[in-house]
Amino acid sequence: MRFSDLAWGSFVFANLTRQDFTYQTLESDKEFLRRLQTEPSLDDFQRLRDFLVNYGVHYARKDLADQYLRIWPVIKSDIHRLTSETLVGCDLDNSELQDSIRHAFSHLQWPHVWGGDTVASKVLHFFNTQLFVMWDSDIQLSYQKFGDQGYLDFLHIMQGHAIEAVNTFEQLRLPVEVADFLSEKLGYKTRRPFTKFLDDYNWVTITKGWPARIPEWLS
Repeated sequence: MRFSDLAWGSFVFANLTRQDFTYQTLESDKEFLRRLQTEPSLDDFQRLRDFLVNYGVHYARKDLADQYLRIWPVIKSDIHRLTSETLVGCDLDNSELQDSIRHAFSHLQWPHVWGGDTVASKVLHFFNTQLFVMWDSDIQLSYQKFGDQGYLDFLHIMQGHAIEAVNTFEQLRLPVEVADFLSEKLGYKTRRPFTKFLDDYNWVTITKGWPARIPEWLS
């Protein structure tokens, strides 16, 4: 994925969603994100549940926050293992990292808690917004990836896209990073994670069916 493709998808997403304030409100709360990685409370998990309800998972169970709190001791060590990783910089071929991703992902859905692959990806994203990319059922079908191993394979693909976007962006010789540049140009009040720009691109081009890049007659 070239940077120009990512920028196109991000531009369309920002305009379709009026800059996605539901997500921005939660992601910009750095103290909330820090607690999620260390010792989250029932209120923190309730905020996650409320986010899901307002972000396409309207039927999320009312006791979902309690379920997440119960499962936290099971995934705690995995989350701690993954907090310092980034999508562009991590080694997704490392077996310990793979085990932590698969274990956490699989335990954030049925039969351990309510939900499936889509919900698990959305929740996992907030445990480390610099590593995990959200997906939905349309995106899964497009990539033909399912379950915990499928999500790991999906991250491999997203990592390749991210690295290509970074490399093509660096050819512009601008003194900023991709996420900073796009966040500023699209009017986001805080720095939007690179992983979310990838999700925005997937949602626009796959879920909503827009062109994968700007049409030639518009360029």
